[in-house]
Amino acid sequence: MLRLALAFALAFTVTSQAQTYSVPRKLPLERAVKREFREWMITPARYPGLVAEQFFPIGWSRDGKFAYYYEPVDEACGCYFANLVIQDMRTDKVLWEFKFNADKETDPNTGKIPPEDNIQKLWKKNAKLFSEKLREHGIVGSRSVLLGKTLAAGGRSYTARGTVKMGKNPDYGDERVNKFTFLLTSPRLGTKTLSTIDHSKEEYWYTLDAGILGLIKSPFESRVAVIGMEVNRGWEGPPHNGDIRIVGADLMSGFARAR
Repeated sequence: MLRLALAFALAFTVTSQAQTYSVPRKLPLERAVKREFREWMITPARYPGLVAEQFFPIGWSRDGKFAYYYEPVDEACGCYFANLVIQDMRTDKVLWEFKFNADKETDPNTGKIPPEDNIQKLWKKNAKLFSEKLREHGIVGSRSVLLGKTLAAGGRSYTARGTVKMGKNPDYGDERVNKFTFLLTSPRLGTKTLSTIDHSKEEYWYTLDAGILGLIKSPFESRVAVIGMEVNRGWEGPPHNGDIRIVGADLMSGFARAR
């Protein structure tokens, strides 16, 4: 048994060290965004009302880490923004993050912004760093599928949902999202709260709505990444930004039945 465990550990180490990471594919979110935020999609003047971040899942580790790349919305800069995140789906803690803001990388002498204006160019420039960090955390590159809010696994069904608590914004007098809570329910196990994003103590907040887009299942464990989104007010009003929020969920434990 000890020899078998050592052999498995050695094989995993060799596999992790040999892992190469190509540019991840974009995961289309458009249908899920339209379904969840239909009222925000088009303004009365027929202009786009909501522009969502672009999302590129990279892969999972065998111990519950999820790596992904996303492109924040460029509102008025004309610049490219990108983040690569390695997040522990057991604790939701971000273990490592790379942030790229082309505006902050502008040459102060010439005023030229860097040539990296898409994922292919930025990935090529930082391939060594990205690969080192992904290997360090045991990420196995793989294709991901955005499942719906309901998932069947291990003979059980699960449904992710979000609850929103609204509050009045003192600066504008309109209703904003105070708290956004992620929940997971199974008819056989009960319900559990996964995480709550609390904006109520923030000095300025512009969250107009929030909801769940779907689930991404780990290929190694009974674990999912719950993909949520917050609608945050645009700099000058619509189009507003659809900002991705991700929390993890263990499908086996932590549930409680209502009393």
